[in-house]
Amino acid sequence: MERHGSVSSILSHTSLQYEFNHLDIHANCPEKIILCIDLDAQVEATPVKSKDRGGVSMLTVWKNALELFVWNKHHLSKDHEFAVVILRDKAEWFCNFNSDPNEVVTVINQLEAVDEKYDSFDTASLYSIIHQNSCPPPPTDNPLLPPPYTVRAIMFYSRTNSMPIYQGDVVAHDQLMESPYFFLDILYSHEPPSPSNMCKGIFDILAELYPKPKALVLDWSYNVSQLFNNFSKLLAHPMQRPFQPHMDHKLIH
Repeated sequence: MERHGSVSSILSHTSLQYEFNHLDIHANCPEKIILCIDLDAQVEATPVKSKDRGGVSMLTVWKNALELFVWNKHHLSKDHEFAVVILRDKAEWFCNFNSDPNEVVTVINQLEAVDEKYDSFDTASLYSIIHQNSCPPPPTDNPLLPPPYTVRAIMFYSRTNSMPIYQGDVVAHDQLMESPYFFLDILYSHEPPSPSNMCKGIFDILAELYPKPKALVLDWSYNVSQLFNNFSKLLAHPMQRPFQPHMDHKLIH
């Protein structure tokens, strides 16, 4: 058989290069996914144009996308579990982990926005509530062995004039951030940035909540197709993603 060179020589001449990490081989381990859903009044008051149903609330569009997300993750692995956290002025634990997609979707559809618009959101409370109520990320005594599970929080934030702030104990934050098996993804839904809102400043703060190379920081501005495209990106297992050190987070106008 004719040989055309070693694998290393072939890879050295290809333009498609991927920074392989030994953690990537564990991509099939179960996920404990915490859906952190903003219930500020803006999620109900803000209409989103839909071809089929006319104007619907942002929360309704989120629920539809989340239902598909939960079912698709379940089809990928029945071992994935989901919990729900609601975001008001602070994060509040709402539903414990459950692997039954029917029950998870039922909980999501029961969520209702509050009448209040909050002036701020305490991001420290998100780390604290996760640390208190979820299983902590597994230990990393031997990083070459696959973890029994990973923990991922997905934050859905919708406020255009409510600046995230950090108040509270840093212990939970530090312990979660030290683990290679904890991940935080963010989807920011907002009005078009303008001098009358704080979208740019809010997005910049959200982008720094989890400054690790596999973070996903996404945003959308009421384009339904784009929202579902973003949810398709969230389907990927965090340990399966390539590093994104050069990902350019820019706010959509």
